[in-house]
Order: sequence, then C-alpha cells, then structure tokens
Amino acid sequence: MKDAQAKQSAAIRKKPCYDRISEEFDIEYRVASDLQSARKRNHLTQAQVAERMGTTQSVVSRVEKGSNVSLETLARYAAACGARLEVKIA
Repeated sequence: MKDAQAKQSAAIRKKPCYDRISEEFDIEYRVASDLQSARKRNHLTQAQVAERMGTTQSVVSRVEKGSNVSLETLARYAAACGARLEVKIA
C-alpha cells in the first residue's frame, strides 16, 4: 500500500501544474495562519470577529481554513482584529 501511495505521490509531483497549485496552497495557508494569529493575539473568538465583521462564525471559520475569499472579506477580518491587510507583489 505504501509503495502504491509513494508512486502516486511521485506521479502527482511530476505533473506540470503541481508547482503552481502547491504555491497557491502555500499562499492561502500563510494568509489563513496570519489571520488566525491576529485574532488570537487580540484574544478574540471567531464569534467575536464575526460580530465585528457583521457576519457569521462559519464565515470566519472558512476564512481561517484558507477558503477562497475576497480581498474585501480579508480586509474586514483584519480590521475586526485591529489590524490591516497589506498586499505585496514582489
């Protein structure tokens, strides 16, 4: 079983789209992690952030899971945590 999984994993890594998808996932994960850290740093629950944003706790949970959300939602989340969203293109 492990050999089959290793072969499948190696085959997936060889696909042309692997690097792009991997990079996109890394970006989503970093953003979600940074937002969650800002919330915890300010001793806020997801429900409190949701209330400040005027939305539901389930929306906040999706944001923290790295779901595909708009920049506007990310900015509102950051503001609810007393932070601001900065987008940098390097």
